[in-house]
Amino acid sequence: MDYVLPNELVDGMIVAGGKKSSVSAKNLLLRGFYSGSILGLATCLALTVARQTGLPFLGSVLFPFGFVSIILFGMELVTGNFALLPMATWAGKSTWPKTFRNWIWVWIGNFLGCALVAVMLTVSLTSAGNLEPTADGGVWQGVAQTIINLNRNNVIIKYKDLGATGFLLAILRGVIANWLVCLGVTMALVSKSVPGKLLACWLPITAFQTLGMEHIVVNMFLHTTGPLLGSGVSFADVIFWNFFPVTVGNVFGGMVFIGMVFYSTHRSPLASLPDVKDTKLARELAAELGAR
Repeated sequence: MDYVLPNELVDGMIVAGGKKSSVSAKNLLLRGFYSGSILGLATCLALTVARQTGLPFLGSVLFPFGFVSIILFGMELVTGNFALLPMATWAGKSTWPKTFRNWIWVWIGNFLGCALVAVMLTVSLTSAGNLEPTADGGVWQGVAQTIINLNRNNVIIKYKDLGATGFLLAILRGVIANWLVCLGVTMALVSKSVPGKLLACWLPITAFQTLGMEHIVVNMFLHTTGPLLGSGVSFADVIFWNFFPVTVGNVFGGMVFIGMVFYSTHRSPLASLPDVKDTKLARELAAELGAR
């Protein structure tokens, strides 16, 4: 059958999380790099489509192709790991030091991928510096101006200018974003077919994008590209008022509302957890989650 039962899904996620905790730093960086770069491209696509059509929702509908490729190719996205690795740790298949090691290396890999795409798209959007991103021109200038506005709004206006309240709002929106993102990733694993995975994960990812919540990897792209385009926002402000609180919110959103809830209600007794070498389902889930 195409459908994976919830208890089978959770057991497989636990085993896969244990395997992911021992993946080499090189592979975590490479897989994280891919995920960051493809989400940067997907974000720019969504903004471009929204600018061309005047329909931001259409951009949100197309945006999830980046997440889909991460799932299908077994790459590393730190926000998904915020849910998966704690499940393995609670089940005794990993440890908190290994979990934090995974998060740190994948976060770095995601950032490096986003940073490279940010540099490339900055050069492209400005025609290697020959177009002013603030000019009232074609689609490229419009996309560049949108990124600049998002950078200023989502670092300075929405958060820094509100002080402690803004800091807490960034955490809250990070919680909501990763609740939806991890829901999308988990829903994709409930199906074994490619069409089933696409349909299952597409809607929660579209919802997070449409609602305008804060996802750290998407933000890595937006708030690296913005300063490069001349937004005037300092990287110190980006780190303190966006990257840090959003990462904290994403951790809680994934770990508590997906990882803890699913683990608490659907896990099997520890003695009956499948052996990834002998159980076909566990191998399939481990491959899909990047645990090689």
